Amino acid sequence: MARPFYDKLDWTIITATILLATISLLTIYSASSSGAAKQDLITRQAGWFALGFFLIALVTSIDYRIISALAYPFYGLVILALSLVLVFGEKISGAQRWIKLGNFSFQPSELAKIALILVLAKYFADKKKNTVYFTDLLLAAILLGVPMALILKEPDLGMAALLFPVFAAIVFVAGLDRKYIVALLLIGVISTPVMWMNLKEYQKDRLVAFINPDSDPLGAGYHVNQSMIAIGSGGFWGKGFMNGTQSQLNFLPEQFTDFIFSVFSEEWGFIGSFVLLSVYLVVILKGLTIASKAKDKLGRLIAVGVVTVLVVHMFVNVGVTSGIMPVTGLTLPFVSYGGSSIFSTSIALGLLLNVSYRRFDF
Repeated sequence: MARPFYDKLDWTIITATILLATISLLTIYSASSSGAAKQDLITRQAGWFALGFFLIALVTSIDYRIISALAYPFYGLVILALSLVLVFGEKISGAQRWIKLGNFSFQPSELAKIALILVLAKYFADKKKNTVYFTDLLLAAILLGVPMALILKEPDLGMAALLFPVFAAIVFVAGLDRKYIVALLLIGVISTPVMWMNLKEYQKDRLVAFINPDSDPLGAGYHVNQSMIAIGSGGFWGKGFMNGTQSQLNFLPEQFTDFIFSVFSEEWGFIGSFVLLSVYLVVILKGLTIASKAKDKLGRLIAVGVVTVLVVHMFVNVGVTSGIMPVTGLTLPFVSYGGSSIFSTSIALGLLLNVSYRRFDF
């Protein structure tokens, strides 16, 4: 007897996603100024979440094997969008990352991580072998290199750097020959000086400020210093809802996006931060379980790619706000303000739920 559809859904991930969205709305409401601006922020974020949950349902409902058949065309469209943004993109804060569509600005690089997951999973699943050899690795590296190069041109170092762990995780699970692991590490070490020489001046300033935030406390180090003050002042129990002074007095920059974890930590303290990170941990562990129980190689690789994206986003964002990593601009999944981030995370979670759902179909 076939199981009913609701019994095949992973309700743990769904519940965690709803909880993250609720935390996001409450934190944005708490940190934003009163009046029309507050209402506009909340309305926009709530609207994006509504569309996000629709995307989750839509992606979950279509068999991931059908979705993967469109992996290469989707990858091509994303490459086209990344190319167009370099020519026609909207420039904000010195970076040309957004395509403006009416009143909405969309960031194509957010879709690049989804496209990379799908195209690499499709590529290795079609190989029908359990070992990744040099030629396989070389072609996969090209699939990685094209979007990475375009994103670096914007420039968006954080998003470009995110693609490599996604690539590495999928290649490793696909069956990378061990002798090539050392080669990949050596390539990473050798390419570091080249990447440094190609960084923009403000990106170098961020790295220097990460090493020594006091070297420029009112410039590149300002974000990190204010973030650490916010987290530290929250203490164990926090200052309480809408009582965070760093956000209420506007000392904390990018408080709805890159540094929303600092706002939350100041208000809810160590206990609140522990609960929030525990929610992410539950999603990550469930994702790994889904990957291990996937009935085919394609599903397993998709799940691993999604989990890697969530892990990197969470650790980097929290690391930046805590002062243990340089500022990158990566958002906190399903908590940070912004439609592009919510949409890409929704698609990723939909793919994860999809793989979990379809394991009963084999």
